[in-house]
Amino acid sequence: MEKTFFLKISIIGAGRLGLTLAYSIIKKDNPAVSVVSVSSRSDKSLDTAKEILFKQDSNILFTKNNLLAASVSNCIFICTPDDEIENACRSIFEEGKNADTENYECLSRGSFRKNHAKTYAFNPEDMTVIHFSGSKKTDILISAEEKGASVACMHPLKSFASVLESAKTLDNTLYGVTYDPADKRIQKTIDILADFLKGRTIFVDNDKKTLYHACACIASNYLVSLMDFAVGVGKEIGLNPEAFLSGILNLSEGTMANIKKFGTKKALTGPIARGDLSTIQEHVKSLKNLKTRQFMEIYGIMGKKTAEIAFENKWIDDKTYKKLLYVLKD
Repeated sequence: MEKTFFLKISIIGAGRLGLTLAYSIIKKDNPAVSVVSVSSRSDKSLDTAKEILFKQDSNILFTKNNLLAASVSNCIFICTPDDEIENACRSIFEEGKNADTENYECLSRGSFRKNHAKTYAFNPEDMTVIHFSGSKKTDILISAEEKGASVACMHPLKSFASVLESAKTLDNTLYGVTYDPADKRIQKTIDILADFLKGRTIFVDNDKKTLYHACACIASNYLVSLMDFAVGVGKEIGLNPEAFLSGILNLSEGTMANIKKFGTKKALTGPIARGDLSTIQEHVKSLKNLKTRQFMEIYGIMGKKTAEIAFENKWIDDKTYKKLLYVLKD
């Protein structure tokens, strides 16, 4: 990392993602990459941000004004919900007009650096702007790009259920990054951030972001739904939900360990992988007798995909594969 290249970051949106990134950066206590401001429209979010971050760094500016937050930085993280990213960017680059930021209300609780209290000439050409949405293209940052700022997306393949817990496990996160490869400044910024956060990157084309994000949802959100599906079936047949969940979590953790070691194809186990047609027929018959029809639908869809993997692995022959598809078709 070059000593002369300092990233001063403003966090726009004080939700779990923004605060996790801010907390992780501040904890490293490295002047080369620092958080200088946090902006949120919500008093509650700002209070939470102050509670988490202020004890780590008293020189952070907390404000409700996005332009004020951005004006003391050279790198803007837009961490708002997806549908608010474009407007958040516009609130800085279309409404800024190189304004005298002394006129904005500063809600900082800390002893913000004295040199930050002066008037700033907001210069977009010195800025890099990064949003963290998995599905949105970099086009939604057009108001920044048109003013000369470099823009990118840096989406972490990680769930953020809790700020402090997420920060503990942020290392080695894979970030789906999208930017103009011809823009060396934003490429340099992304490389510095990924290295600083001890993460890894994979480049995602702008036009492929929606499918990339759909895959992430399947692996994360839909995994929760699948576990809930399993617990739901257990509950319908009288199993204690808490006890049963603990058991299937242990089972799933073992499966995840196998996926890490062998990959998604070779980690497959179970009756379909073995070609146990009669077992699957019994599953289907029992599921059809449940009150909730949805259980059979989910089982059928996932069963067909599982049969496909088993066939690709050559663990079942063509005849067994076709029989499985027939049994699962309803």
